[in-house]
Amino acid sequence: MLTVGRVGTVTSVNTGRSGYRGAFAAQYAMRRAVGLAVVAVLLLISISRVDATTPVAPPPQLVVARNMLPLLPQFNATLAEVQRSGLLVQLEAKWFGTTISFYTDTDRLRTTLLVLGGIVVVLFAIYLLASRERAARAARDRAAYYQQLFAAVPEPALLVDDADGQLRIEAVNGALCTLLARKDSDLLGATLGSIMFIGQADVSKTLTSLEDRSLTSARWQFVASDRTLIPVEVMTSNLPTPSKRVLIVARDLRDQLKAEQTVRTAYQQYHTLFDEAPDPILIFSDHIITQANTAAGRVLGTTTKQLTGKIIPNISPAMQPDGRPSADAMRTFEDQALAGQAQRFDWTFVTHDGRQVICEASLQSIPSAGASIVQGIFRNVTEQRLTEERTRQLERELLQSQKMEAVGRLAGGIAHDFNNIMGGIMGHASLLRVDAMQGTELYQGLDTIERAARHAAELTHRLLSFSRNGTPTIADVDIGEVLTDTLSIAMPGFDKRTVLVESISPDLAYVPGDRTQLEEVILNLVINARDAMGHHDGTLTVDACNVIIDESFCVSHKIPILPDGSYVQIGVSDTGCGLSPEARDHLFEPFFTTRPEGTGLGLSIVWRVVHDHKGTITVASVPNQGTTFTLYLPAVSRAEAQGRARQTPVSGSLPRSVHGESVLIVDDEDVVRSVAVKVLSGLGYHVTDTADPVNALAIYKDSWRSIDLVLVDMMMPHMNGKDLFEKLREINPSVAAILMSGYDATDTPFASTGFVAFIPKPYTLQELATRVRQSLDAPAVPASGPEEESTV
Repeated sequence: MLTVGRVGTVTSVNTGRSGYRGAFAAQYAMRRAVGLAVVAVLLLISISRVDATTPVAPPPQLVVARNMLPLLPQFNATLAEVQRSGLLVQLEAKWFGTTISFYTDTDRLRTTLLVLGGIVVVLFAIYLLASRERAARAARDRAAYYQQLFAAVPEPALLVDDADGQLRIEAVNGALCTLLARKDSDLLGATLGSIMFIGQADVSKTLTSLEDRSLTSARWQFVASDRTLIPVEVMTSNLPTPSKRVLIVARDLRDQLKAEQTVRTAYQQYHTLFDEAPDPILIFSDHIITQANTAAGRVLGTTTKQLTGKIIPNISPAMQPDGRPSADAMRTFEDQALAGQAQRFDWTFVTHDGRQVICEASLQSIPSAGASIVQGIFRNVTEQRLTEERTRQLERELLQSQKMEAVGRLAGGIAHDFNNIMGGIMGHASLLRVDAMQGTELYQGLDTIERAARHAAELTHRLLSFSRNGTPTIADVDIGEVLTDTLSIAMPGFDKRTVLVESISPDLAYVPGDRTQLEEVILNLVINARDAMGHHDGTLTVDACNVIIDESFCVSHKIPILPDGSYVQIGVSDTGCGLSPEARDHLFEPFFTTRPEGTGLGLSIVWRVVHDHKGTITVASVPNQGTTFTLYLPAVSRAEAQGRARQTPVSGSLPRSVHGESVLIVDDEDVVRSVAVKVLSGLGYHVTDTADPVNALAIYKDSWRSIDLVLVDMMMPHMNGKDLFEKLREINPSVAAILMSGYDATDTPFASTGFVAFIPKPYTLQELATRVRQSLDAPAVPASGPEEESTV
């Protein structure tokens, strides 16, 4: 058996002789066999030269041969056959050159054959020796080859022998010596347990497994010369029995374990970043979610386990806000990401509780993770998008307000002048009607003039709805009654095939506002629905109910943020032609219309009235399917509204002057001023009038102690009514004054500026007389003289 010490050194473990000595012995045996063969040939040649006719004594070789022939019965039988065939005689004559009878020269023949047999035996022995030498040489060559292989193995290797019952190291290669930083002399003969460490509990088990040849591979730790532990993976190969040797090849695992640790560390870092990322992250494979981080479960209201195995459309609405089906859209985005095109888009999810979450999505493929792996990062931008939408809504409302303000300024100026004209017409018609006899043609004509003027004043009031100064007069309005009355008036104008569906809550709350304006809002919406459906079959649906609004309600219903509280929700829906997105964006703008014959004022008035009532309006429409307008108006309970005291207008005869009080009227409109002068003078008041506010200031400065009441128009040249009143208060801080204006009453802050009352234009004789009488009957504030106040 050959073992390896240092590389290139060969040692015979069994004999201890060198290989060169064995080779010399084989050569000696060969030479001896060749020498014997040569001697035998020479002997045959000498015998053949003896004269056949000369009687000679048989040579000693033949005697020996003759004595051996009886011991070879098989040879005798063969020889007899040869003799019978005559072949032997011919051979004998040919070989020896003489013709000798076989029967007379038997001894010589036997001797010759015996020598030939000896030669064959010698040659056969030579062949055997040569074959054995060749086999020994081949074995030596194989041993040297295996020795070189063993030494050249790049992995540490050792041969362990269990002959004496202990696993001892019989051979090692250079790689093992280098690994353990030990010499081969230190390792040869040592026990296997001296260089391995796998824990005390496992050493005996491992050694036993090696002994019973059941161990094929395992992980060990070798002990280096400096006592450091080197992790290795060993593979064993048992030599065929009866040998008890085991070949062990080890692989150094330090680099592998270091790489594995690096991979584990990188994976842990990636997993930490992935799981603790603030934004939801989803990993797709073939469009199926394979991984989800904690943020994804938190944002989507579920768990990562429940997300795994689903596809994005499973947790999304059927249609995205842009109108595309979620399944088709997401598949397209993922396919484009797999094609190498990074995708960025907004995506809407639906949580477990039904909430919609808007995310800013970013998809990209991960080639290193697989051919069909896509990573999606979804940043929750719900609040941001809602804020942006509210900002856009506020911008639209601001733009709408600016447009309405521009129109309102024009409308307010026209309405003011128109109200002054109507006031003069109504006043003089009323004065003439007082003097006319009832039932006469004159009386009827004057009554017609007055009613026409009132109708014109109502139209002016509608025009004032455009104006910033035209806010509604607040009163508790039964909105359910308004809906019923308005529908009863409007429905006769619908096609007979139109079906009206009403769903009005019986306990519908009241709305603080102007009944006339609210009626106009409902009427405009109903007429708009009629025009959208045209002369076709259709359904008009009007519903109203009480709702409680807070911020979450506004977000879920996509309406501008309203103050928390009770509201009335009114919906007007039709099944008409619907609106395009472009038309929906400009719907409430003044003079915008989708009908050739429309004026474009109806919905702009609706928008203004609703916002003046501190409410909001939304519109939802699908082309060729219909439109729905939804109003939200602040509400008060029915009990509160019905129990609230309401002031009723004074009716009956005009209240007259009690003590002949003095009244100063300041109005630049001659027609209106003349009516007021005639009415109050007729009621017993001492009236002074002027069209110039500067002149009025001079009159009051001279006679302020005798003037009990001042009627001041709001809009006048050189000085408006408010500025005039401030000048009057400098003369007399306790001055009692009534403000008159062609604008709406609620716009003019007369109470906060010291006016005792307000009279809207155009006014009736009853309203004028009543307001004057109530103002004079109110408790007066003690007056102070002009000496105590600065003069103008």
